[in-house]
Amino acid sequence: MFTRFGRAHRPRSAAFVRRPHRTPFAASAIALGVLTFSASAFAQTGAPLTLEEALQRAADADPRLRAAEAGVEAAEAGARQARARPNPVLDLEVENFGGSDSLRGFDGAESTFRLSQPLERGGRRDARAALADRELSAAEVDALIRRLDVFEEVQRAYFEALAADELVEIATERLETAVELQRSVDRRVAAARDPLMAGARAAAGTAEARIALDAARRDAATARATLASFWNGDEGFVLSDVFLELPAGATHGHEQPEGGGPDLARADAERQRAAAAVRLERSRGFLDPVLSLGVRRFERDGETGLVAGMSIPLGIFDRNSGGIARARAEERRADFNAQAARLRIQREAAALERHLSSAAASVTAMDRDVILQAERALALARDGYNQGAFSYLDVLEAQRALSASRAARIEALRTFHNTEAALDRLTARFADGVRSEEILP
Repeated sequence: MFTRFGRAHRPRSAAFVRRPHRTPFAASAIALGVLTFSASAFAQTGAPLTLEEALQRAADADPRLRAAEAGVEAAEAGARQARARPNPVLDLEVENFGGSDSLRGFDGAESTFRLSQPLERGGRRDARAALADRELSAAEVDALIRRLDVFEEVQRAYFEALAADELVEIATERLETAVELQRSVDRRVAAARDPLMAGARAAAGTAEARIALDAARRDAATARATLASFWNGDEGFVLSDVFLELPAGATHGHEQPEGGGPDLARADAERQRAAAAVRLERSRGFLDPVLSLGVRRFERDGETGLVAGMSIPLGIFDRNSGGIARARAEERRADFNAQAARLRIQREAAALERHLSSAAASVTAMDRDVILQAERALALARDGYNQGAFSYLDVLEAQRALSASRAARIEALRTFHNTEAALDRLTARFADGVRSEEILP
């Protein structure tokens, strides 16, 4: 596990809790009121909020996921409806009544009760059910993709909040050093060992560090509020220091799921839906006969007889050729889109893996080659200044170099975690039980 500048990690509260006694001046700085923290920050207790818990909170609260679930329910209902057969038709026909002479009134009426049933040909019902099943599969993949999109946003917000807290810590250490240095400069100015200008510069440096800390705190509060907004919760949670850690091998070992992941599954579902639509349009080219069977009653003598019939549409003007051609064109388009999606996903995955490795290498290099040397340079500059070998500007420059290197490390970690979030989205790392053989073939 990586440690931050030689110190072990510990969970932090919402407004950043300082690690005690970094420098001999830390306690006196608090006593002087240079660093102020809200009481609520220290009052927060409980286990740190893990990334998985943040994802679960968002999954429970985000209305976009409820909308996706409703879309799946609608597709399931559509699949059930697609299997329904055409309804029969019951006809009642009365003729030869209300006329003249012998047909006056209902004495000579003839009443016919007829039951008609359309017969679907060409496998239309099966084709309709197959299309509805493909639409259901697409809706399930859409729900998974929506879930992964939300999770990627939460991941980025989670690590953004962690990065903001780390920048608060860097700004705090910078202010502590600036105040301590100002005290040393004031003593040297009082002893006429440094000019008055050095004291003014030290005071300006302290003011600048205090302003930077205030800005960092505001940014941290904004990042924390953004994260909490995913579950409409308050900001009183504790974050862990996972931001500062790199997984073994610098990655989580992302592997593309069999079948290419959710995006390719979505393109494949659309291709299958288009193929099913072709089959349905072909079935519509078959003309459906209607069979009927009924009973006719003759009121004059009370006799009855059966009536049977069949009607067959004539396919003279419409055999659905245009619908079939359109469905075939849509199928070709879906095939090309699936091929393009595969290539795009391969390129994107390769690029993200390279960015992830590059960011991890930057963090490792900063730890190994830059930060330790910058800390050593600051310590030497302080000792030299106290002995009169270096000027105040030398110490200030060393402090700025250390702060810049630490901030650069945070930026490299931010890049690493954002890239990892994109890879998690691409590889469905947090599908969390949603993935199945039907969704991700």
